[in-house]
Formats: sequence, structure tokens, C-alpha cells
Amino acid sequence: MTILPMDEINALEEKLKPHFEDDGNGRIKSRQDAEDIIDELLDLFLLSYAMGVDSVNEIAPRLYEPTTDDIESTVYEKIKDRTWEERVWDYYENGGDIDRIMDIARTEAHRDANAAAYNAAEKTGAIRSRWNCMMLPTSRDTHVYLNGVTAPIGGYYYSYMGGQTKYPGQWGIAEEDCGCLCWLTFEW
Repeated sequence: MTILPMDEINALEEKLKPHFEDDGNGRIKSRQDAEDIIDELLDLFLLSYAMGVDSVNEIAPRLYEPTTDDIESTVYEKIKDRTWEERVWDYYENGGDIDRIMDIARTEAHRDANAAAYNAAEKTGAIRSRWNCMMLPTSRDTHVYLNGVTAPIGGYYYSYMGGQTKYPGQWGIAEEDCGCLCWLTFEW
């Protein structure tokens, strides 16, 4: 069970298409179009965050109510010194297409949902997390390897590629984060 808003992610590409040139280059049309794309992405990331919190609140011994700072620090977290919004502006200025924007949408929605779930679990007293891999033919070996592995809250999962993370989507390594569908379950 993934905690991603898959219907919204799948519908997003159609909503974004009018903001891109259809001249074969597929660039973002204008500054206003870039702003509209950012608004659509922010809505998706806030929904992802809420879904991550809700997934834990359904089973936690008490409710977690995130603050505005909790939400903003997750949604606008810098990965490799750039926020997702800064990367959209880079694509606007340098010619990124809808595929690149959809990569941001999927990767950041996934990271936000997992970060929110992890923070909610931590704040409600969870003691341990368990890594869950979708086990698809396209699943990375490094994620299949982690399926079922547990870590104490505050501890890390380690990749044999050399990275470490508290939750899926937080490796900070594109090869580990982009397209990942893993999630955690928690024990109290």
C-alpha cells in the first residue's frame, strides 16, 4: 500500500500540458505558465503530505497535528541545494519539458508523503519502522534488498550503494529517489 495520491499524479500531466509549447521542444510557454505549474505542484505536494500524516494517524495511539513550519520545512526541503520550486524555474529558463516536471512531481510527492508519515510516527511515539518495497519488475535491487528490514525511529536504512536514509525518497541520490514507490510501516 503506497501512500501516494496516484490518481492526482496521473491526472496532473493532462492539467500541465497547456503550459508547454507543442512545437517539438516542449518548453514551458511563459513565466505565468511556470507560476501556474508551481501552484499545481504545490497543491499535489500538500496533498501528499496530508496523505502521509493521515496514513499514520489512522493507526497511531494519538493524533499528530503538524504545524505550518513542519509542512513548509518538508515541502520546501532542499535536495542538493535546490528546492523543487527552484528546479521548476531552472527548467523554465533552460528548457525543461513536461517529462522533467513530472519527474519532480512524482519524486517530490513521494518524498513529502514519506517524510510526513515518518514525522507523524516519530511524534506519536513509534519505536521502529519497516521498509516496504512494491516488489515490481522495475524495483531497484537496493530497495528490494531493504524490503522487510527494520530500523529504530531516528535510525537509518543503508544502501549498498553507500547512501543512508530514514525513509524512502530521502537518499539525496537521484538513482535511489526518482521513481521510488517504497514506503514505511511503523510499530508503537
